[in-house]
Amino acid sequence: MAEFYGHRWTSSFGVIADSEHTWAKVLSGVTGEQLANGLHALVERAAEFDWPPPANVFLSLCQQAKGLPGTQQAWDEARAGKYSHKAVKVAAEATSLFDLHSALDGDKALFQRFERNYAIVRRRAQLGQPLDGRIPHGIGTDAARPREQIQLEHSNKQADQIVAILEIPTDPKACRAMLLAKLNIQRDDHA
Repeated sequence: MAEFYGHRWTSSFGVIADSEHTWAKVLSGVTGEQLANGLHALVERAAEFDWPPPANVFLSLCQQAKGLPGTQQAWDEARAGKYSHKAVKVAAEATSLFDLHSALDGDKALFQRFERNYAIVRRRAQLGQPLDGRIPHGIGTDAARPREQIQLEHSNKQADQIVAILEIPTDPKACRAMLLAKLNIQRDDHA
């Protein structure tokens, strides 16, 4: 930073790094690779930063993963099945490739699901963590689903509970055998 900003840096922060300084505290835990990303981004955006940026702004520059597209571009790539970065592919797989490829243009619920997954994977990339890995499902809402589908799921759940309580076998052959035994019907096994 002293080389890049010269006197503007050294007059404010000195030549030697002070571990008690705000910058040192904000940047603690940042890897060398992330610092290199931040310095590279600072050089690329030199016109924006004619004065040293605040520590939190520099931290966000350090945590940007190189080559990650924006959310809208990642959404378009995921729907097309062509990925410019591995993070887009991981987020697409976590969302459901089938759903993405068969989605309609205005599918807001699917976009929100992809957006959440992509934000998680992008954060992993920014922190230098492995991109793959389980992404926990968020809490969903039934507001966008048809009432008939919600009612059908509820009815099926209650029917399954009744079957379990009555100890009715779920295997069709075992169920038939139990029914015939209850009715005292004996069938000859024909081969």
